[in-house]
Amino acid sequence: MTTQSPREIWLGTMALLGGASCIALAPIMVKLSPLGPQASAFWRLAFALPALAIWALLEKRTRNEAPTSSMPWPFLALAGLLFAGDLATWHAGIVRTSAANATFLSNLTPIVVVIFTWVMTRAVPTKAYWIAVVVALSGSLLLSGGAPGSDKTQLLGDGLSVLTSVWYGFYFLVIAKLREKLGAGTIMFFSSCFAVLVCMAVTIWSGEPLVVDIGERSWISVWWPLIVLGLVAHVGGQGLLAVGFGLVPTHIASVLVLWQPVLAGILGWLVLHEALTPLQLMGAGLVLAGVYLAKRAG
Repeated sequence: MTTQSPREIWLGTMALLGGASCIALAPIMVKLSPLGPQASAFWRLAFALPALAIWALLEKRTRNEAPTSSMPWPFLALAGLLFAGDLATWHAGIVRTSAANATFLSNLTPIVVVIFTWVMTRAVPTKAYWIAVVVALSGSLLLSGGAPGSDKTQLLGDGLSVLTSVWYGFYFLVIAKLREKLGAGTIMFFSSCFAVLVCMAVTIWSGEPLVVDIGERSWISVWWPLIVLGLVAHVGGQGLLAVGFGLVPTHIASVLVLWQPVLAGILGWLVLHEALTPLQLMGAGLVLAGVYLAKRAG
């Protein structure tokens, strides 16, 4: 990534925080969805594609991008595969372990990003960055209300939740690489095209129905959570993250997006009436402190 100006770094930070805010709606919408978790992942992408296509077309008119024949198709396909894997394993993990374990373990993305960056470049993050990561992940642990347990019946769910953080960490890295040459809209559209095919295959394999009988209810009253999931969480959320990845170093971005579980906890309390204990509120404060420290470390 080329060196960015302070203004571009600020805009990238705002894009990342805005994207994380949109994605915070995702777990709420999945719980309100009339379909199963894998089918919800498919429709999330399907509803997003028309809006992403418009974004990509508008972007093509304003950017001097490579022709379609020379697009980095392997990287776009890899981004789609990684994101589909993230959705599939997180949804599968959360029903096999406690919500606390799934929330905490799926937020280990900064560790994945830093380890891979170190292996590839031998670049060692500053001490201030490591302090920020420890503070943010400690807050995430408290915010989740628990920690990885020793119950053998939950080990599969815990493993899937850890795998989610791996999928998402590599997704961050691939998107950041693509942003060196392509606009966010182009990346999101083509990677989502690949991801929706994978999610459809996973849904069919899981045996979940792709449609729901609405009976005498209106279509919008049944499908609205999936529309919000597609347009707000995916187009708005992942789209803003893709914008931010082009302006903020990836290892810093991976900590900034930990704002998402904080807002998700608040929305769960407001919308689903899930309890927020003083310890969880303390954890939320630590996550925000870690996000602030990571920004300063960058």
